[in-house]
Amino acid sequence: MPKRLPIVVLFVLLLYSHASAQQTAPASASKLLELTVPAPSLKGNLLGDPTEQNIYVYLPPSYASSAKRYPTLYLLHGFLGNSSAWTSGAYQGMNLQTLMDELIKAGKVREMIVVAANGFNAYGGSFYTNSPVTGNWDDFITKDLVTNIDTTYRTIAKAESRGIAGHSMGGYGAVTLGMNHPDVFNALYALSPCCLVMDSDLSEANPAWTKVLSVTSRDQIKTKPESLDDFFNSVFYALAAAFSPNPKRAPFFVDLPVQAKKEACPAGSPCVEKVEAAYDKWRAHIPVYMLDKNKDNLMKLHGIFLDYGEKEQFTHIRTGVQLLSQGLAQRGVPHQFEIYPEGDHGSRIRIRMETRVIEFFNEKLVFEK
Repeated sequence: MPKRLPIVVLFVLLLYSHASAQQTAPASASKLLELTVPAPSLKGNLLGDPTEQNIYVYLPPSYASSAKRYPTLYLLHGFLGNSSAWTSGAYQGMNLQTLMDELIKAGKVREMIVVAANGFNAYGGSFYTNSPVTGNWDDFITKDLVTNIDTTYRTIAKAESRGIAGHSMGGYGAVTLGMNHPDVFNALYALSPCCLVMDSDLSEANPAWTKVLSVTSRDQIKTKPESLDDFFNSVFYALAAAFSPNPKRAPFFVDLPVQAKKEACPAGSPCVEKVEAAYDKWRAHIPVYMLDKNKDNLMKLHGIFLDYGEKEQFTHIRTGVQLLSQGLAQRGVPHQFEIYPEGDHGSRIRIRMETRVIEFFNEKLVFEK
């Protein structure tokens, strides 16, 4: 019969075995969930878009094994994209889960929940704006989606722990939703944001308006444009549906901000003129012209970051970001603005996410103590 080991030896062996198991146990894995969420704010829209929307939710590595609560970052995609833009490699092969895992593992950011929202509609983009034609997309993000995420996941359900970021149309959305809802979002980052000013290629000076005015059916508005003309047809009708909707004016349900001139025009110049009533409605949605109205809201934000690449193709984006930065500075609103090397409108979004965007929110959002 073998001798019994002293009790102290057994204890030491058990302790060592337990410690070894802890050391070799694999770390908890993050999750990327693809979900369909209710969007009651879109009910009754005239484009036939669904009242359920597809989103992605990133849960950090410790989520499943802890009781912690986490800050939340909301991502808004650009025109003609959808929520999968952040997960499918559309931005230089970027995958949201891999990006977040690598930044967390490297110790560059703390763990947070990230939500990739959807803003795609029948015209190619909602511009995250409330409209009787497209539905209330602002309300979908700030009410339906935020409430759904806060009640489903262990978020820190306070404005100081929520951020919003977006690219192009999504950058516009980040600016306007952050500007209008400091009670929901505490920090915003706009990557190459469109539509900040009515200037150059977003004004009546754009020769594309001639083709836009010739569109006669919704079939001509393509969500997969094959030419620059197709693109401007889509984006100008999408903007009009968001900014100057007219439910009584079928089949497009919009008032365009320009019309064809009745008199002859010089060769080579756009033969259009402003329609003042609709043009004013567009301006009411343009951030540069909204600064005075929203100064107090902007002062409540703990972080504002604007950027675009030095090779940005859209003239109104270069002008708009500069004018918005100047307007914020003149009103004493703290913010950051950067023109980054080499980038054009969409070429370096992944590297910006890796080196600027997530780290910005890591600094600005309030985490659980």
